[in-house]
Order: sequence, then C-alpha cells, then structure tokens
Amino acid sequence: MVTIKDVARHAGVSVTTVSRVLNNSQHPINPTTRERVLAAIEELGFCPNAAARSLQLNETRTIGLILPDIANPYYPGIVRGVEDVAHASGYTVILCNTDRSRERTQEYLRVLREKRVDGIIFTGGGAVEDASQSHFFEQENIATVVIGRHRGNLPAVQVDNTQATWEAVEHLLSLGHRRIATITGPGASTTARDRLAGYKQALQDRGIEIDARLIVEGNFEFDSGYQAVARLPLRGAGAITAIFAHNDLMAIGAMKALQEEGLQLPRDVAVMGFDNVPLASYITPQLSTVAVPVYDLGMTAMKVLAEVLAGREVPPVTTLATSLQVRESTIIK
Repeated sequence: MVTIKDVARHAGVSVTTVSRVLNNSQHPINPTTRERVLAAIEELGFCPNAAARSLQLNETRTIGLILPDIANPYYPGIVRGVEDVAHASGYTVILCNTDRSRERTQEYLRVLREKRVDGIIFTGGGAVEDASQSHFFEQENIATVVIGRHRGNLPAVQVDNTQATWEAVEHLLSLGHRRIATITGPGASTTARDRLAGYKQALQDRGIEIDARLIVEGNFEFDSGYQAVARLPLRGAGAITAIFAHNDLMAIGAMKALQEEGLQLPRDVAVMGFDNVPLASYITPQLSTVAVPVYDLGMTAMKVLAEVLAGREVPPVTTLATSLQVRESTIIK
C-alpha cells in the first residue's frame, strides 16, 4: 500500500508538505511544488487513509440517515433529496433502515457513533423518541436534524400534517360525505397522531360527532389498510361512504378490499390517501391524496444539517407546503 511517505519521497518534498496539499491547507505552497505532489499522488495511485484524516480534521464527511421502512415508496424520494445535497456538499450518506424497531434504531445509533459520523438525519419523531429513551442525545453531541415533528428541541423539517388532513377530510365533506372512516397509522407515531387530530377537527368544524367505531388503527402498510375494511360498517344503517387513510399504501389496501366486497369506487365509497406516492396515479381508480414534497423534505433537511455543521443558526422548524391531488377515487365522473 502506497503511503504518504512514499508520495513525499517521490515528489522530493516533506511529509508535511504532502499533508498540506491533501488537506488544502491555507499555508502557502509554491504552485510548482503543489503540482509535483499532485503528480506523485496520481502516478503512485495514492489513496489517503480516511480514518487518519478524520482524526486529524475531526470530521469524517459522512452523515447517517435513519429511515423506518425503505420498502415504503414514500421514503426513496427523501433519500434522493438528502443524497443529492450531501454529494454536492462532499458528504457520504450511510443509510439505516430500522423497520420501526427500537432495538434496531439503537443499534444503528451505536454504529454511527463508532463511525464518528458528522451528523444524523432522522425521518420521523418515533426514531427520535427511541434515541431519547437510550439517552443518546445526553451522551452524544452529534449534529442532528429531524424530518417530521418531535417533542425535543432538534431542528425539524416537516409538513403540517394536521392542516393537510383537515383539507383532505374537508374535501370529502364538501362532496356530501358524513360517514367518513379513517385508517390511522400506529398510535406511537407523531405523524399518525397529527393526522388523526386533523380528521377529528374537520368533522367537529362541521358539527359531526366523532364515532370511535369509524377509527381503525393500521401500521402504514398495504395489508393493514386491507384488513381495516373488515372492521368498518359497509352496508345498512350507519354504513360509511368515505375513507381517509393516513397514507397511500393503506388507502390502496383498503381500495382492494372494498372492490372485493363488490363496492364501486367512488360511487359507493370514496377513498382518500396521503403522501402521493408514484403508484397513486397508476392504480384504478386513481387515488385522490395529499401530495407531500418528499424530495424537498430530504433536500431541505440536508441543507439545514450542513448549516448546523458549519456552526450557523438555523430555524427550529421549517415547514413545507402540501397540496391536494383530487383524482378518480373521490370524484364521480
């Protein structure tokens, strides 16, 4: 393996000079000497030791990105946004998929700590709560940004889930629906809690009593939306006429179950989702949903983290706008 000493010997300079060239030191270096060092690096195929450089510079130029479920099509857009900004800024991203497991989250945090990452981006307040329970933030001083709402004082990039849900449910109410069910995310999720609050507020604003029988908990996956339909009144007195699901995957699962029951969408039951994953516009009927700017969430989170790493002040919360995408699952043509 070629060492920095080999480069120095080949270029006819000191090890200190080679180090200064590698680290873009502000120390004045003769241009001819710099070119000689760079030529020696190229000729010998020298690759600097990342671990040694990180100890010397007290940075690794790596960040950790903690995700709850990479199989969910909501998250790749966030990953792309983070990675694009990170790459342009000279950072490498370590992807950590937790499967919403507290133990796995804590294990990843241990690994990221050992790898001396410069910063961490959490997607979702649930992972932050898991980290807090392991006293991670009390023990470590790693720059951190959260995508989503959380209870702590870490910088957050988010959408207003409560308001966006209010608008989605109000869309259903404006179409004349009064028996609107909702399939929620898991109770521990801050996202699910905010979306449930928006659902309840929209009904209350119209003077409609909250019916607990129309609130079914899911887990943000296809099957939980599919299974939830069996727990809802579909026919007879008190039958639902619409479903608002807390994400598109559960909405799509619910649509399949409704169609298997012989119900027509949206004539018999309208369905509304949340996220606007790519699949939403390709299924039949196309899914009405709340569009979340997932790429911008990831991009903005990485920009905020870069500001934190540079020692600059950042806003405690950055809120991005959502939009309603009205399609065939709620509008009868």
